[in-house]
Amino acid sequence: MSVPIILPQWGMGMNDGEVIKWLKSVGDPVANGDQLVEIESAKVNAEVEATADGTLGRIDVEAGRIVDVGTVLGYVLESGDSESDLPEVAPVVGSASTPAPVVVAKPASVPSAAPKGGKQIVTPRARRLAKEIGVDLSNVTGTGPSGRVTEEDVKSAAEGISSGGLASTTLVESVVPVRETITLSGLRGTIARRMSQSTNIPTVTLSTTADVTDAIGYQRELVGDWRPHKIRPQYQDLVIAATARALKEAPNANAHLIGDEVRILDEINVGIAMAVSEGLLVPVVKKADEKSLLEIAQNVRDLARKAKANSLSIDEMTHGTFSITNLSSYGIDTFNPLLNPPEIGILGVGTVQETPVVVDGEIVVRSIANLSLSFDHRAWDGAPAAEFIQAIARLLSDPGWMKA
Repeated sequence: MSVPIILPQWGMGMNDGEVIKWLKSVGDPVANGDQLVEIESAKVNAEVEATADGTLGRIDVEAGRIVDVGTVLGYVLESGDSESDLPEVAPVVGSASTPAPVVVAKPASVPSAAPKGGKQIVTPRARRLAKEIGVDLSNVTGTGPSGRVTEEDVKSAAEGISSGGLASTTLVESVVPVRETITLSGLRGTIARRMSQSTNIPTVTLSTTADVTDAIGYQRELVGDWRPHKIRPQYQDLVIAATARALKEAPNANAHLIGDEVRILDEINVGIAMAVSEGLLVPVVKKADEKSLLEIAQNVRDLARKAKANSLSIDEMTHGTFSITNLSSYGIDTFNPLLNPPEIGILGVGTVQETPVVVDGEIVVRSIANLSLSFDHRAWDGAPAAEFIQAIARLLSDPGWMKA
């Protein structure tokens, strides 16, 4: 029999994936566990593995296409089976920069159907392109599978606009010389899609300050203690520990919004945004509330090394419940961090500055930290969100609990 190769869901926030490269060709022998196709989704490069022995019988989705979770990418023919055992080719739900053929072991055709009413279906790339060039999607007819609006549909509509076919909108080519063109594909494309998804969320950002003088002093104390472990304590380590503690005290903040459900999660898994040459990755410190400060620091350093080497595993990149992004090294005080759906909150870490403040009627110099919390207002209200960021500030201001 033929065994389907299905795009799995790696993490709750994964809705689709881009086929980067097939690692086998039609007719190649396949063993259970062999890596068949490279997929990029939710900022992760991973491979879909074979679940049966046999040969690669058909490729239904070529490189460059973005398809939904659960899509059949192709089929493996088990020993003794023939091409006649392959099912009919199903419509592929997704998009591509150019129309991609189906590679089969025998001739086949891909049926396409227009939607029979209801909500217009638009691929992520088509929606982005329409926004960039000013095309009204309500005037675009989809020609993709199940009537989906594709990039080609948007381009065709744009050509109609520029030739006077629609309204009075005019598209003007840039007359400025172009040094370089960067296609939003691969990791950059995934980031673009995720950011587009995030900007559609009703987000509110709260900012506050924290007196972290004692925390910075404790950080300096740890330098000698951690020297045998060949690791130097960083302010971010303390922030992660304080955030994990605050999430334990306020479990409603440790949640995902899925559809119309707010799911309060058992594990506290803190994602840490890390800049790499191609963009941004968010590896996850699992069960951060159960780790010591040293264990958190060791985990973060290990994730950072793997991020730079592009060797993070799927498990290290998924199942985050809350995220932290740190711009303090860039001299940024406060900012509006974008959410990492389906998480409902993200903490932005700004600079720590030596600041004169009044303490007990006297002016003294203290280390004052800047913190920003963005949250999904559908799942979280302002008052509990304010209490949460103040809890982080309190835990950083009095780090005695870290020494226990």
